[in-house]
Amino acid sequence: MTDSGWVVLRTQARHELLAAHAVDARGIESYVPLLKPKRPADPRLALFPGYLFARIRAATDDLLRIRSAPGIAYLLPRGASPTIMPALVIDLIRHRLVDYPQGIATPELLHGDRVQLISGPFRWMDAIFDRRLSASGRVRVLLELAHRTIQVNIEESQLKRA
Repeated sequence: MTDSGWVVLRTQARHELLAAHAVDARGIESYVPLLKPKRPADPRLALFPGYLFARIRAATDDLLRIRSAPGIAYLLPRGASPTIMPALVIDLIRHRLVDYPQGIATPELLHGDRVQLISGPFRWMDAIFDRRLSASGRVRVLLELAHRTIQVNIEESQLKRA
């Protein structure tokens, strides 16, 4: 059996909390780092979507019990002995979330900034950031298509700086 510590579990899509409750129900401590929503009505989002941590104990069957828990896809790394993380790593994540409950903000995009679309039908295309459309994260970018510039409204989460 492995040493005591934290393992990383891959969850089924958007099932981090369900999987955490299932792991807890098996008597094993779980942890899903959650970001504080920007608005009270918004749901809390996982800091690491699709993942959770579980504290296993040495000389127990903890790994066997959590592998088949509802919502769990597999342990990391897949197909090998799980990597045991020291409690210090989890403590650091917890402390950072106290200091930055909404995560660490990315630098503000400004009109004219070059961006790349990272999801959606225009994935991998370069664009120019035009402006914010709403506080909820909708933005407008300018794409060069067929020798024309078109305006596309998308979620800011679909962009990264080019």
